[in-house]
Amino acid sequence: MHHGRSSMRRTSLVLGLIVVSTLLALAQGTDIASAVAIAPNGSASGTITSQNANHYWKVTIPSNAYFRCQLVSVSTIDVNIILYDTDESTSITSDTQSGPNSEIIAFLKPGTYFLRLYLWSGTSGTYTLSTSFSSPVRAADTELNNAATSAIALSPTGASTGHLGYYSAGQTDVDDYWKITTTQDGWLRVQVRADSLDARGDRRLDFNVILYDVNGTTSITSDTRYGTFSQVDYFLRPGTYFLRVWHWDGRAGSYEIKSEFFTPPLANDQEGNDSYQSSLSMPVNGSVTGHLGYYGNGQRDNDDYWKFTTTTDGKIVITTVSDSLDRSEARFDLNMIVYDVNGTTSITSDTRYSTVSECIVHLRPGTYYVRLWLWSGNGVSYRISAPQTTPSRANDQEGNDWFATASTLTLDVTSTGHSGYYSNGNTDSEDRWRLLAPSADSVYVHIISDSTIDLNLIALTPDTSSSITSDNRNGTYSRVGIKPTSGSTYYFKVYQWTGTAGSYSIVATRSAATTDVPRESETALIPTELTLDQNYPNPFNPSTTIRFSVAEKSVIRLAVYSLLGQEIAVLADGLLTPSTYTATWNGRDSHGMEVTSGTYLIRLTTGDKQFVRKALLLR
Repeated sequence: MHHGRSSMRRTSLVLGLIVVSTLLALAQGTDIASAVAIAPNGSASGTITSQNANHYWKVTIPSNAYFRCQLVSVSTIDVNIILYDTDESTSITSDTQSGPNSEIIAFLKPGTYFLRLYLWSGTSGTYTLSTSFSSPVRAADTELNNAATSAIALSPTGASTGHLGYYSAGQTDVDDYWKITTTQDGWLRVQVRADSLDARGDRRLDFNVILYDVNGTTSITSDTRYGTFSQVDYFLRPGTYFLRVWHWDGRAGSYEIKSEFFTPPLANDQEGNDSYQSSLSMPVNGSVTGHLGYYGNGQRDNDDYWKFTTTTDGKIVITTVSDSLDRSEARFDLNMIVYDVNGTTSITSDTRYSTVSECIVHLRPGTYYVRLWLWSGNGVSYRISAPQTTPSRANDQEGNDWFATASTLTLDVTSTGHSGYYSNGNTDSEDRWRLLAPSADSVYVHIISDSTIDLNLIALTPDTSSSITSDNRNGTYSRVGIKPTSGSTYYFKVYQWTGTAGSYSIVATRSAATTDVPRESETALIPTELTLDQNYPNPFNPSTTIRFSVAEKSVIRLAVYSLLGQEIAVLADGLLTPSTYTATWNGRDSHGMEVTSGTYLIRLTTGDKQFVRKALLLR
């Protein structure tokens, strides 16, 4: 009886061991569907046998992380390990080395992954499984942003962070796209700084960056240097541009992306003015600003066209001043061409290497064009101005270039005219005048011009077929005399010999002497003696004023000489009535050319009297 109870106990013990063994096997997961959960930073133990040679575990990763799994078994068995993807079937990595220790590492995105432990050799034994994970130091970007169409917005002056190199569902995140929208011209600089080492700490990271155009596919610039730092920068027009940060080397890590945007100091012009047909208006005696060199949508703005309209003859100095350096410390070179009224014929240009360009033109009324183009440098802002200086005397009636359309001279009446001004392919360098002789008395025709031009004078017969006399002297004064036939019309040709442009006075008199030096005031006291004041300012640059007084009607000559006695310029030469006068010397000779720095003599002569003052010109 006792023996029977003992037999029953042994039977119950065997059955109990079988049940416990079965429950343990189920707890450790005999297939992937029954995988047992283990914490990302956890550990578990198990017993593996030849009858139960596969154990399955699963681990859920909450964020991008460096994941590490270590297996230590007793020395009597060799257990291998495989890590599967979230689909439960795709192998990510494994460790099949012989021995009691196995280890796998992976850089994983959030998800549930599976571990298969299988017995490679031995019959049975225990093991310990340990897991750990660590997240990057910076926050992740919002996935999926692996194409321009799903790019994440980044402020032009903002910063954000992202991750690259992490794996899940058959894909490793090797590309991040960002987009930046600019609303004005400016220099965009984007810097990417990655972790110095990946999360395992034994491989250096290398992330590269490309800047794309507004279409998201055309590369503008890139930085593929080896290292943890990359930078792209460009001078961009308004638009939305794209950045691709891609994983070149290392396993996985985080990065910071930072953008900066610098606008030029001067306002932009209205874009689209890249031909003379679409040129923008600029005021004479005013200034406007613009930009050149900024890029967008496959085009770089290298040309700006401006137009200005002048209603009178005048000297116009067109000046462009650009930024000295751009934000990347490259120097600019902005060139300039001035075009005629047709917009295509070049009048003059300035292509010097400088941030300043200047074109001086002497123009007749009309609309003219200016082309600015960027020769070197990147993105630039500039200011362009066009101050005008008009002649001191009124113009003649234009069209008097031929004898048939000659302007009329009246005896003892001063007329005025202009010479040297250009438009529509022609420079007005000749004027014709005609005089109806009221008697047979001698007639003298006098010309006094601005110091910027040297005019010659020819008197012609009534049929204009031959010259009677001419005056080709250098200087601002010319005179011819004729003995006319009463009632006949005589012609006079005024033509420019040298100089740029200016005005002149022409008068026909009975006297061989005349002048055109201005009086200070009609109400000034009549001087009691002939005087020559010291010029002011002195030293001077570029011009100085000479004041002198005439006590009685006399022929006066005021001229400038070098220290060697060479005549440089004549400021007055003719008959003056008692008054106080002023004359101006602009530091040029009688041909309109600038003279060098130095001391010059201003000499006033009349009859047997002479006065001299020293003038110092400093360039």
